[in-house]
Amino acid sequence: MRGRGSLWRDRRGVAALEFALTAIPVLMLLLATVEFGRLFADQYALSLGVERAARFAVVHGSQSVLPASGADISGQFYAAAAPFLGAGAGGAAVSVTFTPDNTPGSVVTVNATYGFLPASLLEAIPALTLSAQASYTIQN
Repeated sequence: MRGRGSLWRDRRGVAALEFALTAIPVLMLLLATVEFGRLFADQYALSLGVERAARFAVVHGSQSVLPASGADISGQFYAAAAPFLGAGAGGAAVSVTFTPDNTPGSVVTVNATYGFLPASLLEAIPALTLSAQASYTIQN
């Protein structure tokens, strides 16, 4: 039987204990970094989509050869955002508003919202609603 002094000097299992104490916080930090990266990428995709859709509307006003409808403009949003949002692009809600109408000199505003859900089990990051908006004056 060992004495009390030899138990404190025994170093077996120290590495396993240190790993157990540090692995969980490091893994949580890694998952949080991935989730925030996804959050920023999804926000970028929304911003890119509304910008491209609004630019499409600017040059496809009522006086152009191919006037754009709200559905055409929404389609431009989904085409621009889908490579970044992937299958989740269908979950984005897009609205197109013309003030007062689709004629040159009017303003087109494209709004998009998207529900971001964390992919990991981090409970600290709640479900968020991301949004983006772009407004331009119709030129053509």
